[in-house]
Amino acid sequence: MRITKYVLGLDGANRFDSFYSVGAPAQGFVRYSAVDNRDNHVTDEEFDVEFFRSRWHCDPNPAEKGCMLSHVKMWRDFVASDADWALIAEDDILISPDAEAVVNAIITKYPQVQLVNLCDSFANDAGKLNPHVEYIRLSLLSPFVYGKYRMGKPYGSWPLVCTGLYLISRSGAELLLKQFESKVPGTVADDYKLYQQWGVDVRFVQPGLCGWEGSSVILESGKRHLDKVNSLQHGTGPLDRLRIALAPKKRITNAKNALEATFDEVKHRLGKAEKRGNSWQKF
Repeated sequence: MRITKYVLGLDGANRFDSFYSVGAPAQGFVRYSAVDNRDNHVTDEEFDVEFFRSRWHCDPNPAEKGCMLSHVKMWRDFVASDADWALIAEDDILISPDAEAVVNAIITKYPQVQLVNLCDSFANDAGKLNPHVEYIRLSLLSPFVYGKYRMGKPYGSWPLVCTGLYLISRSGAELLLKQFESKVPGTVADDYKLYQQWGVDVRFVQPGLCGWEGSSVILESGKRHLDKVNSLQHGTGPLDRLRIALAPKKRITNAKNALEATFDEVKHRLGKAEKRGNSWQKF
C-alpha cells in the first residue's frame, strides 16, 4: 500500500518551517500550495455561494473558499497518482511521533475505511483530550487501533470538525470528487456530515495526533482557534483557577457526550440488524 503525504499551506506564510520542525514525524510530507484567496478573487463559477448559504445560513469568508478548493485540488492530485492512501496535513499542526504507527494500524486492520479525521482542534497537545471544553466524544464501543488511540464513527449530536490532519483512501477521494463532476464545491472543507450523506465512510481517532502552532488558515482575525477556546477559560481568584483546572462540569458533560454517542451507535447497529432480518424474511 502506497501512502502519499501532503502538507497544505499558503506560500509565504512562513509556517512550513514550523511543521517540519518536529523532525522525523514530518518527514515525507510534500509541500502543497493552498489556493490563496486572501484577496477574495474566487468567483461564483468556482465556488457555489448559494449552496453554502443554504447549508450554513451565512456567506463564506475568503479563507473558507480557499481552504475548500485547496482540499479538492489535493484530492484530484491524489487520485491522479498511483497512491492508495493520502495523509493530508495543514501547516499549522505539529504532528505526533505516534501518527505513523496509528495510520499503519488503521490501514492494516481497517482497510475499508475511507476518511479518518486524526486531529483534535480542541486539544492543546497531541495525544491528550481537552477536559476543559465540551465537544465530540467517541462511542465507548469504539475499538483501540494502536496503544491508547481509538477509532470510531461520529455518533451523537456534536459535529466532527477540522481538517488539520486526516487520512483518506482512494475510494473515499473518488466518492467526494464524484460530487463535483457537474457542480463546483460550495461548503467548508470539514463538512463531514455532508460527506457521510454522499456515502463516504467517515471516522475519527481520539486522542488526536497533532498539536498546534501558528494562526488558523480559517480565522480571518489570524487568531488561533485554541486561543479563542482558552480565552473563555479565565478566572480572577484561586477558586476560579482550581475550578478551571478540575473542570468538573465539562468532564461530566463530556462523559454524557460519550454515552450519547454510545447509545446512538447501539441504535444504528440494531437498526442495521433489523434491516438484515427483514431481508432474510423475504427469501
